[in-house]
Amino acid sequence: MADRDTTITEETAGADLARLLGDHAQFQDPYPLLAWLRQHDPVAEAGPIRFLTRHGDVGACYRDPRFSRNRAAIAESNAHALEAEPDEVLQKARRASISMLINQDEPDHRRIRQILEVAFMPAQIATWKPRVEAITDELISKVQSKKEFDFRSELAYPLPERVICELMGVPYEDHALWGAWSEAIVGAARTHEPTPETMAAVEQAHRNFYLYFEGLVAQRKRQLGDDLVSLLIRAESEGERLTEVELLGALQMLIEAGHETTANLIGNGMHLLLRFPDQYEILRNDPALIPGAVEEMLRFESPSHWSLPREAIEDVPLGGTIIPKGCPVIGALNAANRDPAVFENPDIFDVRRKANRHIAFAIGPHSCLGNQLARQEAQTMFRAIITRLPRLELVSQPRFKSSFVRSVDSLVVRQT
Repeated sequence: MADRDTTITEETAGADLARLLGDHAQFQDPYPLLAWLRQHDPVAEAGPIRFLTRHGDVGACYRDPRFSRNRAAIAESNAHALEAEPDEVLQKARRASISMLINQDEPDHRRIRQILEVAFMPAQIATWKPRVEAITDELISKVQSKKEFDFRSELAYPLPERVICELMGVPYEDHALWGAWSEAIVGAARTHEPTPETMAAVEQAHRNFYLYFEGLVAQRKRQLGDDLVSLLIRAESEGERLTEVELLGALQMLIEAGHETTANLIGNGMHLLLRFPDQYEILRNDPALIPGAVEEMLRFESPSHWSLPREAIEDVPLGGTIIPKGCPVIGALNAANRDPAVFENPDIFDVRRKANRHIAFAIGPHSCLGNQLARQEAQTMFRAIITRLPRLELVSQPRFKSSFVRSVDSLVVRQT
């Protein structure tokens, strides 16, 4: 820690944080800066934003109802609103986006979550396990004979993409549409001064998502099946608490937040095993450690850098200071998950780590709805890798992309 302190000062930290907020890719290794902030300026000011880096403060922000996600979501939507007088479709698309579970405060958050939880109960997740395993086996079989391949594009991303397409009962080809729309929205999510081109792309993506899911829901209502969309329609009709806009927003959320996070968990996790071959060897020798190893991957290289912004609805004491009313707050998950107050030797990647209290999937009432499915997919993939592709090495060093999520641009590996 001392070495980091000698290279970072209060003046450079402020400038570097502004750069980090503007473009993640400027810092391929943000952890020295985050460590300095956590120790010296844990509630850092970055323009109008307060940036939290301690585990306890980030957790408190998630749990405290005085921090409103809904107000921040509305502000984000307005910041990217290009058309002052949108047509009816775009109006509904904007409402659907804001109505997502992840953008709600209580009591709407609890009401919507109770409906969506029907699809993610442990018993329901268990029914999907055979398909997750079958898809994983199929993907592994396709690369087994290749000397080199891109792990990211051939294994990490196809698994959650295939799973979500099958769960929704739609053609796998549709994931290409979702990917383009999600990239436009997620890529612009933290843009403080969006260009007209960015705003137009975001609005078109929201429009496309709305029209796609509007058509899909209408089709399922005519003939319900056993897919995820039908399951949520049944839950909606039986509970009579979800509006159509809320249902469409929920489906969009499952696409944007679901497969992307899982893909990055798998991709980042493989990158870690290749960076730390001693840990890779430990897993090869003892595959029973895989569940704990996945938790350590989530902690050490969190798939989402930060929490979604929240807005203080009143002056809130936090971290030894006062967050003023109206101030946006962001919790740095990747900093919280390396807080030495919570984790012993936090900057060491250890697949044998016990009592891993990471918050990569958030915490409290806002914990990730699909976290158990993501864990199931990651554990299944790494179990298959350890047993069927046991010797992989990096061909070239990847770069992390400029995105709200922590994702490498590629991960080219060689079988040895």
